[in-house]
Amino acid sequence: MNKKIKVTLIFVIIILLIIASIIGINVNLSNKSNEKYGYWITDNEFLYDKAIEYLKEEKLKIAHDKDKEDYQIFYDYEGFGIKEKDNKKYAYMYILEESYYIKHEKIRSSEGSCMPYKFIFENNEVIGYENPKDGSEYANSIKEMFPDDIENEVMRYEFKDAKLKKRVEEHYSYLESTLIVNMDYDEDIIVAYGIYGGNITKSEANTIRGKCIDGYGDIYEYKIPCNENQELLVEIEGIDKNIISKYQGNKIASISIEDLNTIKNNLNNLKEEYSNTKTINEDMQLSFVKVSHKKNNDDNMLVLDYENSSLMDLLVDTYKVRKENTSEASKNILNVLTKYNLSI
Repeated sequence: MNKKIKVTLIFVIIILLIIASIIGINVNLSNKSNEKYGYWITDNEFLYDKAIEYLKEEKLKIAHDKDKEDYQIFYDYEGFGIKEKDNKKYAYMYILEESYYIKHEKIRSSEGSCMPYKFIFENNEVIGYENPKDGSEYANSIKEMFPDDIENEVMRYEFKDAKLKKRVEEHYSYLESTLIVNMDYDEDIIVAYGIYGGNITKSEANTIRGKCIDGYGDIYEYKIPCNENQELLVEIEGIDKNIISKYQGNKIASISIEDLNTIKNNLNNLKEEYSNTKTINEDMQLSFVKVSHKKNNDDNMLVLDYENSSLMDLLVDTYKVRKENTSEASKNILNVLTKYNLSI
């Protein structure tokens, strides 16, 4: 046997030994993985659908918008396989979840998530599930939750939501448009009025209560409570549309389209200055008017001020404002409020 053949043979033997070693290591790792996670099984793909139904029922119990018109939760998923161990089965999945509802004939985005899941089954029924931890613990929790031979696939997985969007469009196809609205400026508050203190119990002396109307003409109540020491939870000047929305209650009524247009049109015609410190730039479109209702001798509501931005504030009292200073535009707005008996 010549030298060249010997070298080649030694090289082949080394390669075979390396391959055998790798195979041995992988078999050993696979055995350890099987001991920890169980064995892969087939013909159990129906468990994926059971997992989705279970998740849908659980999410529906705590859904923030579940009582709104045509609320729906949509799912899409990728299944990585199912294992069995000690009479239990484990389905490994990546699930995309999005929910929607209808308001004013528009699709509104509600809640959603996209994350890995490990579902646990007993007698082919879900008894629980696990999600990976957030932040810096995410990678380690994936390695702990998922078998070694799929953990990298799960880590790298990126979901495509084309199929889910198609199902959303098909369900809401009865609408004129299936465009999904994440922010609707017509829902911004255009009129807000309220009282602070007044003829209420001592325990609520620093509670701010009122009602607001949005750009669709829907009327909502709101109540900003005081803290445990009966102090203002939010300073008067710190109240804005986000604060109002946070403490906004249920819709209680709506005004007509004609009256809504009256308010909107007159918002652009408020010209008068109601204090020495606040003026209006006539080039800017008005978006909000604040109104105070105080039970005084003549039981009138007064337009106190107006804003050129989305910020709103409520005044504590009306003694600095004279009724005769109310402009025609303000009176028109007040007439609409009075028409609907919107007293507090």
